[in-house]
Order: sequence, then C-alpha cells, then structure tokens
Amino acid sequence: MLLNKKQVIIEQQNNYPWDGNLKFLINPKSSLNFNLLFRIPGWATGEAISSDLYRFESRADIKIEIKVNGQPVNYSMKNGYAVISRIWKKNDVVEMYLPMNIQRVVSNDRIKNNIGLVSLQRGPLMYCAEWADNKNRVSNLILPVTENLQAEYKPKLLNGVTVLKGNAVAVITDTKQVLVNTVKQPFVAIPYYAWANRGKGEMAVWLPAQIKDIQIITQ
Repeated sequence: MLLNKKQVIIEQQNNYPWDGNLKFLINPKSSLNFNLLFRIPGWATGEAISSDLYRFESRADIKIEIKVNGQPVNYSMKNGYAVISRIWKKNDVVEMYLPMNIQRVVSNDRIKNNIGLVSLQRGPLMYCAEWADNKNRVSNLILPVTENLQAEYKPKLLNGVTVLKGNAVAVITDTKQVLVNTVKQPFVAIPYYAWANRGKGEMAVWLPAQIKDIQIITQ
C-alpha cells in the first residue's frame, strides 16, 4: 500500500482462529512515522458481546500485551482498536497474543428458555455438541460447571478443527421418561460452523449445567 506516497508492506502471520499468536511484519520502503491500528475483539478482553444479552460466566478484564521487536509497547484504545504511533522501520515485527480461553456463555435472565443453560466459546468461535461425537445423542447431556474442558486440534476432522474435550453427564431415562440413572461420559464439542456435515442427528448449542435444567429427555 502507499502511505504518504511511500510504499509500506505489511505481512500477517498466524494460525487464527485456532491460535491466538499473531505476528505482523512491517516493511516501509524507508523509515516512516504513522499510526498502526490493531483490532482487539471484545471476547479477548472478557466481553462476550457489546450488550447484556450474553456474557461470559466467569469474566476477567484483560489487557492485551503488544510487543514491537520483542519489547512491550504502550498503546491507546480507539473504537476497539489498539493504536500504536511510532516511526516504523524496515523489518519491524509486531507480536500480539489473543487469549484462547474456553469460555462458558450464559444468557440474560430475560431469555427464559436459556435459564440454566450454557454454551461454549473459544476465541471468536462458538461451539456445539453433535451426535457423531457423543454416543449418538446430545439432548440428554449435562455440562456441569465443575467439568474442565481442553482444546485439541484435529487435522483430519472436518477439514481440520480445534475441538473441546472433557466429560459430560448423560441422563438415562426409561420409556416413560422417568429418570433411571446418570452416568459420566466423554464429551466433545465442535465449532458451530462445522455441524451437519456427518449425517443427520442431534445437535445442541445450549446445554444444561444441572439436571433440573435439562429440557429434553427422550429415549
């Protein structure tokens, strides 16, 4: 691109959205003073969306660290962007890490159908549970808050995705929908965009965190 009639080449290197390590190579034709703006998404600083409709169950205000040539730099925030003003030189390197924590998302209590339910988000992606990964059912699953989930990249699954793995509680009922038992079983969630690519079956974005909140129990 041209900036003040001087050529500036910016190269971005990343494995986003699976990895939060972002690197930018800044190469002006000659040293040049200008502002660089880097988008800081709300989810990276603890905000699910810019309203009270949804929120992270556990929120921590986070300040994103940005480094230039390996050294932390100060920046100002403007309209969701980190603004760095300096004289840029050839081969300057900007590094920024966006935390890829697994977050539980809950709804505002005014959304009555979602009371007691949680959904999962990692980085910018929402997740869902699909039948193919969870013993052919998801409508009987509970995801207790005490269960820890781990992210794992699966290069051969759905053209390469990061899944969330852990344990869930499966509710077992009889033919009259009477509770018979609860059992712990392995749990897998996939990115929401990738569902419905392995045949017909159950899918859920919102899962109950307690047995009293389970909404669909069928056999």
